Amino acid sequence: MSNINLNFEYKPYLYALSFFPPLFRRWGEWKDLISVIDLFLLSDKEILGLFSYSSIIQEFLVFRKKTSWEKLWEELIKREIKMVVLGENNYPPLLKEIKNPPLYLLYQGSLEGERFIAIVGTRKPTPYGTKLARDFAKELSSLGFTIVSGLAYGIDTFAHKGALEGGRTWAILGSSLDYIYPKGNEKLAYEIREKGALISEYPLGTKPSYYTFPQRNRIISGISQGVLVVEAGRKSGALITASFALDQGREVFAIPGRLIDEKSFGTNKLIQEGAKMVLDIKDILEEFKIPYFIEKKREMTLTPEENLVLQKLSFNPIFIEDIVNELDISISKLMFILISLQSKGLVEEYPGNRYGRKRSVWE
Repeated sequence: MSNINLNFEYKPYLYALSFFPPLFRRWGEWKDLISVIDLFLLSDKEILGLFSYSSIIQEFLVFRKKTSWEKLWEELIKREIKMVVLGENNYPPLLKEIKNPPLYLLYQGSLEGERFIAIVGTRKPTPYGTKLARDFAKELSSLGFTIVSGLAYGIDTFAHKGALEGGRTWAILGSSLDYIYPKGNEKLAYEIREKGALISEYPLGTKPSYYTFPQRNRIISGISQGVLVVEAGRKSGALITASFALDQGREVFAIPGRLIDEKSFGTNKLIQEGAKMVLDIKDILEEFKIPYFIEKKREMTLTPEENLVLQKLSFNPIFIEDIVNELDISISKLMFILISLQSKGLVEEYPGNRYGRKRSVWE
């Protein structure tokens, strides 16, 4: 759909029209025939004449009699909700390029930002997934990325939280801004509003539904230069977002997991199908030609046993039992070595008695 050149005076009428979906969804077909202002201000006879007594227009005229566009607009102002229309300068630049971009977005907060990356995943992640979502979001946001996600429980939540620690984040809702979903994330939504933006394409009063979430996902990917999938099962909604991203020509990144972990089936499948495997933040940054700097680690002396254990560890945490079996040493001796490596800042403990190399410290 082509951009629509709308000035501020058109916004209240366009917003009111969105409460009548049969006409709003087809507005691109009729926008050259009549302005959205005239649609609300001309007489019934004039409008019926223009549209040859179309049944949709007759239904719209009934809707118009029952609807006050002034009251609808006043409700947005009362809630401090702003509206950006397709074609305006502050409309997200990449979003306008997708097929059927939203005619408008409602938002609370600020639409500032230059680089955008989405971080998505399952609503029921493992501790491994939540930690990675938070860590990647924090590091990427500290490097100037605005983190885009969907405010859902699980990976989305931890992506937003990590981003708030490092910079900015946008939450794209599958409902209107007066229906924060899930309710358990209302406090998080408030924090995002203060340090980023809450965004929706839906008019007030729209509850989340089976239909609205996939539609929301196309906006998450459409706004972003790339999508990072942290953990995803076979039917995760994050895979829908990744599919939209591919259709929109965006980069798709995925974090690998163990073959026996159901939460990693989706990410492993994405990698098999061509998504870029992410083992460290540099794997993302190099796609966008962003330089990165690793803090030089101070020289330290390691014992032969410490070197041996360190060689068995990567950034992908493994269970302590697996290390014991591979090295054929007692668990008590291994614990002593791991504690020593932790004190030297080389190893990090993860939930579930798992250990991995400590992630690089970024400047």
